[in-house]
Amino acid sequence: MMRHAISYVSTTNPNLNEEDIANLFKQVNEFNKHHDITGVLLYAETNFFQLIEGEEEVVKSLYSQIEKDSRHNNIIKFVDKPVAKPAFDGYISRFVTDTTKLNSANLKEYLHHIDVLGPTARKAVGRVVESIAGS
Repeated sequence: MMRHAISYVSTTNPNLNEEDIANLFKQVNEFNKHHDITGVLLYAETNFFQLIEGEEEVVKSLYSQIEKDSRHNNIIKFVDKPVAKPAFDGYISRFVTDTTKLNSANLKEYLHHIDVLGPTARKAVGRVVESIAGS
């Protein structure tokens, strides 16, 4: 079965606190686990980066909900395409702060997963992940 991937970056609502974001990560992980959604969600400073992949209708429906979510704005989508094989074995979510920057091994792990996206999308996603990761 062909999977579909959507990736975006957004700005968090300034009223969100760390507890709100932790609760969001918990909800996202539970939903995605139950709907065979794989990918990655990173939060750093005031930005979210997310790449979701799964069955096309599920991913597009989820993204439609994401666009309406008041916990963020200024959503910029830069990948929306079918993928031949899953990039991620599961779903990874992580806060990235000054004290928890992704180390180079973690960063290489994330970037390895995006190989299925193709050169142009891989380059765009790689730049975003690297900038959010603080490398």
